[in-house]
Amino acid sequence: MVGKRQAGFTIIEITLFMAITGLLFLIAVAGTGNTIRTFRFTDSGRSLEAFAQKQYDDVINGLNNRSSDVSCTNGAVDIDTAQTIGSSNCLLMGKLVVFRSGNPVVTTYNVVGTEPSGVNYSLSDDDLISAFQPQAVTNTATSTYTIPWGAAPSGFKRTTDNTATNGLLLIRSPKSSRLVSYTFVVPPTVPTNLSSVVNTAVNRSQATNICIKNADGVGAPARLEINGGASQNAAKIIFNAADTECNGV
Repeated sequence: MVGKRQAGFTIIEITLFMAITGLLFLIAVAGTGNTIRTFRFTDSGRSLEAFAQKQYDDVINGLNNRSSDVSCTNGAVDIDTAQTIGSSNCLLMGKLVVFRSGNPVVTTYNVVGTEPSGVNYSLSDDDLISAFQPQAVTNTATSTYTIPWGAAPSGFKRTTDNTATNGLLLIRSPKSSRLVSYTFVVPPTVPTNLSSVVNTAVNRSQATNICIKNADGVGAPARLEINGGASQNAAKIIFNAADTECNGV
């Protein structure tokens, strides 16, 4: 009597099955990882855009977060002396936003000025801003924003002269409440006196690109475009940018 052959899989068939299954699993995992990376980077860019737009909105609306625990006289803020809100001769003029290459943390400072004696309000907005001598408040009420998912600035460029400007200064005119933007290079130590910034014409109302890259540095950067305008719509995020769009010097 001839024995029946038992049905089953050979070692080769099982090995091929496991290899193909493993390959498909790896493809699925890689695809999922790329999708997650893309979603996270999109969130990073959109969040940065919303943050930039909020800075414009806060300055336009005159938002003041100074507490009564500090005082301000002639543009100098004293963190050791209390002062009744509204009794200071300082004027909240705007904000200074500072970006650092490779650092996901963006720092924001209040900017104050002082009304000069006998000021002439018939001057232009630019001249009035200069006359009020804006000062960055670096010893109190600073705030930070962290770009989500580890994305960080990878380059800066003011498009008019290719300067790598990493500072955005937003000033509200004492006369018309018009917002004027300035872009400039902020050194490692943030300057207090901003008079030279506002008195330099090339800094004023210029389009500037700020690129950010994914946490792992893979893929094209996103570009935050500051168009030099005076509204909260002056900032726009653009994905799939080129590195050359932000490689200022």
